[in-house]
Amino acid sequence: MVNVRCHHDADGVSSAYFTSFGVKDAKIEIWSGEFGDTTGLTKNDYMCDMRPIQSDFPGTVIDHHGPYPEDRKYTLHTDNVPAGLIAFNLYKEDIPKSMWWKVALACVGDGQPELIPTEVYDSCPELLMNIKTSAYSSYGNWKINTFPTYKLLSSPVNALLRKGEYQKALNLVQYSEKPMNIINSVDAGKAKYDVKKELEDSKTGIMVRSDIYNLENLTVILFNSEYRMSGYVATVLNNAMNGKTVMAINRKNSRGSLRGDLAFYWRDKLKPLEYLICDGHPGFCGLTCTINPDTLIEDILKMM
Repeated sequence: MVNVRCHHDADGVSSAYFTSFGVKDAKIEIWSGEFGDTTGLTKNDYMCDMRPIQSDFPGTVIDHHGPYPEDRKYTLHTDNVPAGLIAFNLYKEDIPKSMWWKVALACVGDGQPELIPTEVYDSCPELLMNIKTSAYSSYGNWKINTFPTYKLLSSPVNALLRKGEYQKALNLVQYSEKPMNIINSVDAGKAKYDVKKELEDSKTGIMVRSDIYNLENLTVILFNSEYRMSGYVATVLNNAMNGKTVMAINRKNSRGSLRGDLAFYWRDKLKPLEYLICDGHPGFCGLTCTINPDTLIEDILKMM
């Protein structure tokens, strides 16, 4: 059995899914531990959508979170595209054409829908179909909102992953035969509802009970949640604040996310803080704060 360990998001699961077609006896493991931890993996195993912490990992890595150490032991497949697209290109000849549409999960989930290959759309024209996402009446006039199918595939999978329902998320990716199987999933629909309520509930939602610090070129939100919500929270606030860079940290697990144009700027500015681990790719960074994040606020203010 070959273990394929992947990051816990739509791009990570998609990259592991595509890798499983090119690797015999593959078992996908959605990783909930420290990002890039290879503990327990062997030379026969794979890591997808994560840069290994241990450079002496002797297996295979499919990833886009460089830079990578020159003295690494692992075989590396990398590019400046989502990990799912890297894996798709590596194993395309082994992947049934009827499943190519799942590349959209990786590209949209990683914030790069423009990278979905034309041949993927050609293999599944349904991706370009616009479907209703909401409808409401105002003064007798109906407003119907629609989005193309390809843009709606990653959020159901990510909702399950945010709730920690890893097996349901993996099953949804593995066994869906067409895009609407994902969009119409009852389990994913409930997960999306739960995640949205966790964020927006007027009495108990994160937006109500969190601490928000609106600094000059960075907004910091500190919150508590049993769900893995930092990336979602940061993205929602980034959109609500006209693209202002947002740092969201979940006090429950000390993990957070940076979203926005200045993600790399703040990643670099915060490097002197030994208690903060932060890295990622343009516009999207993950972080771990190993002390009380209120201290982080004080240190950020000193840098302004």
